[in-house]
Amino acid sequence: MQRNESHGEGFVYCYDSLYSLLFYWGIITFRLHNHNDGGPKSTPLRIIYALAVRLGLTLGFVGGIYVKLSDLEMSKAMFSQLSPLVKIIFTWESLSCILTYIQCCVTLDGHRKRHIKLLTRMQLLDTRVSAQFPHVRWRYNRSRSKYWYGTVGITISYNIVSLALMFETTHCSCGFVSTVLIGCSYAWLTSSVGAMGFVHIGLMDYLRIRYRLIMKLLEQFYRAKHDQEELHQSIDKLFEFSKCCSQLLTEINAICGAVAATGIFYDFTHMTCFVYVLCQKVLRSESLDTQYAFISLHLVVHIYKVIITCTYGYLLQREKRNCLRLLSEYAVHFGDQRSIQTRVECFQHWRMHNNHMATIGSSFPCNISMIYIVFNGLANYVIVLVQLLFQLQLKERQQRTAIVIPKGVELINPIAQITHQNTAM
Repeated sequence: MQRNESHGEGFVYCYDSLYSLLFYWGIITFRLHNHNDGGPKSTPLRIIYALAVRLGLTLGFVGGIYVKLSDLEMSKAMFSQLSPLVKIIFTWESLSCILTYIQCCVTLDGHRKRHIKLLTRMQLLDTRVSAQFPHVRWRYNRSRSKYWYGTVGITISYNIVSLALMFETTHCSCGFVSTVLIGCSYAWLTSSVGAMGFVHIGLMDYLRIRYRLIMKLLEQFYRAKHDQEELHQSIDKLFEFSKCCSQLLTEINAICGAVAATGIFYDFTHMTCFVYVLCQKVLRSESLDTQYAFISLHLVVHIYKVIITCTYGYLLQREKRNCLRLLSEYAVHFGDQRSIQTRVECFQHWRMHNNHMATIGSSFPCNISMIYIVFNGLANYVIVLVQLLFQLQLKERQQRTAIVIPKGVELINPIAQITHQNTAM
């Protein structure tokens, strides 16, 4: 099935499921609608619902931990087998997941109007392209399947693994209700941030596909044997659409860049902590158990998110670069006419001042190099933590091998060092 809806219905069909997921989890306060229904909009009732969900998830997670800590038996079952450093790691994980969720919500609330305007402009761009080039057929169903089923599948798997890991960590022999409360709220808090990361990927993929469409149309026009006024008007429209895509990229960076940076930083700290926990279990020669599998599967999701985010950022950068280069060859294919040369020169001047790329935060480029930065930092921090683990293990061995003086023995003089002279005497 190929969908070619006008007025942005195809865009809503493609992205409405993802944005509905974000809304029901309290990340955003608006829903997607097509132009006939007023476009994306937020209402007071939706804002109240989002605030209630945020408050419920946060209080549920904090309340579950408080119940565990307030009961001596549940606290002992959860923390007695953990080393002091691992206790610090789980404390940091608990704080960071809450702070990351709140920061994402606050950031998106601050850019709510700008976000709605961005989605409206994306719908209008597809409408304008369809009006100018009626033969273009949008394969929204393919994109929707890729975004929706991929995100839902990963989210469900992540929630199941998170819940199982929480049951394993808390040793759920007692306090079943509090364990379920902690596990579910933790899984929803972290997966909500991850879902926003996948929406960011979907928006970058939107621009990547539009740049590729412009290139396909340009290649068709460049192969045309006859010089027609209508042909040049169509190419002028492609210049305009490419500039519009560049402006949309700037808006995506402004809205999703800070959220992506927060998500990547949380992924980095999470991977650092959990890789250390795995290293500790290996170095202590602990027997293989289900916790190994749950932690490893948990890490796989975060590693996948970092890699796929940076990969789509790189693909978008490559498609944009190829598209702008192909537009710059306009004069070469049509005899270097003076009017065409002037347009190309103006475009080159615009390109010099609008050389945007997908970013994480305000300045870090979202490309393959970011993968190296994240995993290089991960390796360095894990090495430092493993060295600290070796020092703690050495200290424990020294304490075990220390000479224990019986209670019935009293030392009159301190024991002196035995030398050859003392032996001879």
